[in-house]
Amino acid sequence: MKSWGLMNINTASVKDLDEIFKLESNTFKRDAFSKNAILNLIINNTFFFKLLDDGNSNQIIGFIIIIQDRENRVNLINLLINKQYQNKGFGTHLLKYTLNKIKEMTNIEVIVLNVNSKNKVAILLYQKFGFRIVQKIESYYRQKKSAYLMILNI
Repeated sequence: MKSWGLMNINTASVKDLDEIFKLESNTFKRDAFSKNAILNLIINNTFFFKLLDDGNSNQIIGFIIIIQDRENRVNLINLLINKQYQNKGFGTHLLKYTLNKIKEMTNIEVIVLNVNSKNKVAILLYQKFGFRIVQKIESYYRQKKSAYLMILNI
């Protein structure tokens, strides 16, 4: 486990667009958000946090995007950790930080997300925080892969 002293979470800004888009494209390939979609999410979001590795030239090693899509609900649009940093606790750290920020919003009662039904690591991470699978959605992604709808009541 890496020391959290070297981890830094900040709000993403437009100047991070290229780096975030590159991470998104390398990870999700043809199911990745377009650069324009990411730009819109940087501008219009509830939370868009980037995880920086201070010990490694301040590069962005992950990010999380939350949008409020209903009066009492937020949607976790994307949680991404660079492949070489996965399974080291960074996703847990970023999700925990973000959930604490969401819980500070007094009107939010539910968090929803969609996750690739084959992404067992992500599903286990979400379940660790109390998310539960409520529905399987066939052909959710561009590549026709299915997704689980997961929810967390807070």
